Amino acid sequence: MYRILNTFVAVLLLGTSNISTEPTGVLFLISSQDTTYHRPLAARLRDDIINQAESQLPNTDYIITVHMLHEIFNFPSYWAIKNAIPLVRSKLLGEHVKWVVWLEESTHVLLQALLEQLALEDATRCLYLGHALYDDQANIRHHFAFHKDSEWFPFPLQRAGIVFSRALIIKTAEALETANIYSSPFIIDMEHELALFIYNEVKSVALETQLSEEELTAATKSNAMQKVLMRKAHYICSRSDEHIEGYADNKCAMYAKPMERNHCNTVRPQNIFFAVKTCKRFHFDRIPIIKATWAPIASHIRYYSDVTDPQIPTISTGIPNTEIGHCNKTLTILKLALREIDDFNRKLENLVPEQDENTRIHWLVLADDDTLLSIPNLCALLGCFNYTNDIYLGERYGFHHNINNGFNYITSGGGVAMSLPAVRKLLAHCHCTHPQDADDMLLGMCFTNLEVPIIHSQQFHQLRPQDYPTELLALDPPISFHKFYDLDPISVYNSYFVNATQQLLLTKKEISYTNQK
Repeated sequence: MYRILNTFVAVLLLGTSNISTEPTGVLFLISSQDTTYHRPLAARLRDDIINQAESQLPNTDYIITVHMLHEIFNFPSYWAIKNAIPLVRSKLLGEHVKWVVWLEESTHVLLQALLEQLALEDATRCLYLGHALYDDQANIRHHFAFHKDSEWFPFPLQRAGIVFSRALIIKTAEALETANIYSSPFIIDMEHELALFIYNEVKSVALETQLSEEELTAATKSNAMQKVLMRKAHYICSRSDEHIEGYADNKCAMYAKPMERNHCNTVRPQNIFFAVKTCKRFHFDRIPIIKATWAPIASHIRYYSDVTDPQIPTISTGIPNTEIGHCNKTLTILKLALREIDDFNRKLENLVPEQDENTRIHWLVLADDDTLLSIPNLCALLGCFNYTNDIYLGERYGFHHNINNGFNYITSGGGVAMSLPAVRKLLAHCHCTHPQDADDMLLGMCFTNLEVPIIHSQQFHQLRPQDYPTELLALDPPISFHKFYDLDPISVYNSYFVNATQQLLLTKKEISYTNQK
């Protein structure tokens, strides 16, 4: 069952000039992850909002409340706004709350500027405001929604911040109570899915506040209702230096920032073992692309196939290839890879008793044979996590969160990064019920049962660059893309990854030259 924990931070700021004035409550929700990397970022944002409230709003009628969601929600899909809205309405929407502001750990908030803009809006209307993203073309990530004309439909960039009126939170929660809970079992892009649900299921009247209850009922019965679309707010921006045309203030009240890496450690390519999953059919179509792009940067890379091919070379798993699933094949690959990693680390320890930890393998990354990777960008991210902990990292999807046995998983096409303790725990407890079970979903379900956190990073991508809005890709350096169809993978690699690769190679040369001196 879902439940909410009673942990929150609130600042009560009631003006003294007019005690009869009804206070305006603004509820900030930080979509945080419970990891040693993400928790401090979320806490810093929370404290910054509170400090701004205390220092900048001493004589105003506002109640500012801030929650980090991982502290108060204990169900797997708390990160998906649509799934969290019913609990927000029932547990957090106090009588004074007029606005709900959804943030990520790297959202920057200028509180006073935001409140000045919200003072111009009507919280009794069904409104949600944000920085609008658009699809350049219909794509599988969004289930080919509006396939004849997908470019018109706006959906929010959550890291820039999303503002919901009280009225919309209530209407959306009511719509969720009556919606077909099995209409879509997957959560893939929760911002787009939220926008689509509100558009399809939540109805509003253009000027609700001017209608009596009888008139509103009549409007509903006569279908004189309007669909609700996200409205682009000029003061909610995709970056700090975004130019705002046509507005005198020209100021972003909220904007998206890159994820901070100031306190992360250094991970080198030799600390990572790459296991590439392939089959005979693609040995000479896909593997040459990997060898021409990211494989030369990998210190440890193996190609696991259904057959042995000395020309590549591949390692046979002994598992016949299947068109779907690959569960047995993936678990076999992990066993073979872990065995080789342990042998390598053991030999290294025997050769150099007081070995440098920088030479050991600490991470196992599982990739498809049509996955493009940036090893330098991956190293930068892995340095934010402790390899001695259970780490399971990539692009997160959700499955069947409308029912009690839903779970999250890392979708395998974009690459799956795991610490060795997590791999050992997985292999000790998890088994395929059928050879064609979906391998990435089985990993997610097993890790969920083992209470290993499913850690999401927007830098991993299950699909091609054209399947993501450009502004989304610009937030943080991409780590991966998946699929080679309808594009030139070499050009994609050169566009997104080659600069970081060249910088890594230059750094290695400088270190080598310094050591020789």
